[in-house]
Amino acid sequence: MIYIFGDSHANFNMKDFSKEHINLYRNSITMHRIGRDNQIINFNSYMNDKNNTFILFYGEIDCRCHIYKQIELGRDLDEIIESLIDLYFKTIYNNITIYSYIIIGSITPPVNKEWHESIHGQITHAFPILDTDQNRVLYTKLMNKKLEEYCYKYNYKYLDTYNNYSDIDGLLIINKSDNNCHILDNNDIHLKLLKLNI
Repeated sequence: MIYIFGDSHANFNMKDFSKEHINLYRNSITMHRIGRDNQIINFNSYMNDKNNTFILFYGEIDCRCHIYKQIELGRDLDEIIESLIDLYFKTIYNNITIYSYIIIGSITPPVNKEWHESIHGQITHAFPILDTDQNRVLYTKLMNKKLEEYCYKYNYKYLDTYNNYSDIDGLLIINKSDNNCHILDNNDIHLKLLKLNI
């Protein structure tokens, strides 16, 4: 069985995936929370099995607003990212102990803030769009680079959901999006997964 975990991006990235799977995503869950609590939301130890594959998508919310908040508190950017990724991978390692594959999805390109607010108005809920587009692109690229490094370290598979979905400025391509911050045209993601022979 293929088990999928993550925030709302796990829902959009894996929608209509052709292989049998169970998508256990939950909206608005941060990578920070997963690492802090040493718990993958909706994961249960009975899922540990050598025939099962696990796919995880977290981090977009962290890049959209929380990294900026931590920088504003005086923390160093590299330290923030290292801590986020390190605790995230430790949580995965501590919980998913028997498996066929573990696949870590990269973080989706950030949405263009000006365009988004012209369509939807200013975000006023708990997870706004903070900082400049350029800085959020930087945070996302640094996070994805670190995710890929840690996948190599832990012998997990890295799934790139950034490069084919980013425009010349590193932002989410609008016509591949849901007119929000998610990927809607997810064919490239599914093709990459099928090439892994999961």
